Amino acid sequence: MRALGINSQQGFELSEFPDPAIGDYDLLVRVKAVAVNPVDIKLKASIKPDQAGLKILGFDACGEVLATGARVEGFAVGDRVFYAGDVMRTGCFAEQQAVDSRLVAKAPQSLSDLEAAAMPLVGLTASEALFDHLGMSLDAAANQGKRILIIGGAGGVGSMATQLAKQVGGRVIATASRADSQAWCRQLGADQVIDHNQPLRPQLEEEVDWVLCAADTDSHLDNMAACIRPFGKVCALVSHRQPMDMNRFKNKSASFHWEFMFTRAMFKTSDQSQQGAYLQRLAQTVDAGSIRSILTQQGGQLSVETLQAAFDQVAGGRMIGKMALKGF
Repeated sequence: MRALGINSQQGFELSEFPDPAIGDYDLLVRVKAVAVNPVDIKLKASIKPDQAGLKILGFDACGEVLATGARVEGFAVGDRVFYAGDVMRTGCFAEQQAVDSRLVAKAPQSLSDLEAAAMPLVGLTASEALFDHLGMSLDAAANQGKRILIIGGAGGVGSMATQLAKQVGGRVIATASRADSQAWCRQLGADQVIDHNQPLRPQLEEEVDWVLCAADTDSHLDNMAACIRPFGKVCALVSHRQPMDMNRFKNKSASFHWEFMFTRAMFKTSDQSQQGAYLQRLAQTVDAGSIRSILTQQGGQLSVETLQAAFDQVAGGRMIGKMALKGF
């Protein structure tokens, strides 16, 4: 198969690779569309000069099932699927990919391949943050009157989290600094949009029940501590670079959580199938019209040039929504 790998100088190369072998729980997927995420940028930058061979990244895809492993349930050859996959395995910037079926769902029927490919990683990250870590209920009645602050509301995770939180009855305050990103947050349903370039607590009427930080953790730790209510819950996504003084949360008895979407696959947890379930719920919600696509840019067909351009765009840190590209 053809794939775009990264060499020891952190450059892309188009090369031939062996077709993927599948395990008992795997699907073999013909990749039709992919998306680029900050994790790709981070992993590309971590490539060392002594790396042997080429490394294939890519953790958002939509495609068609070509084959199924012996213990796969619920999928058949020809199914159209979407997934984020496993950071420990070969990625989706390729013609074909092997992926654990428990991390996969059938793609939303109402979305194009590009639109579907833009959803899995951010949809799973937002779902795990909201429902596994922060404890939001899937029952909208249970969330009535409760408030969530989403720091970084216009990016991929923030865009999905805003819609998911609104869909289950929460009141959403999103942060964005530019006029276009603020307008995007409102389009997605944010009840209030505030400027994260200014201290956040003075912009709020009262403290919030939950904080999801989809932006730089170091920059917003003080904001999170100031905005969370007593006994509230905070969830962050971005690794810190400096020591974190967690005592600032102590007097409020607030809990702090990390969300890393690849944890279930990386550690082979007993509930890996929860990711497939979250994606299935996301697909159903999209097809019901409750959640919209967050695809905002199309990068053309996969090539060395288009993938590098997409990486440059995402690395700039000013993306609204997501970018996706067509497969080979």
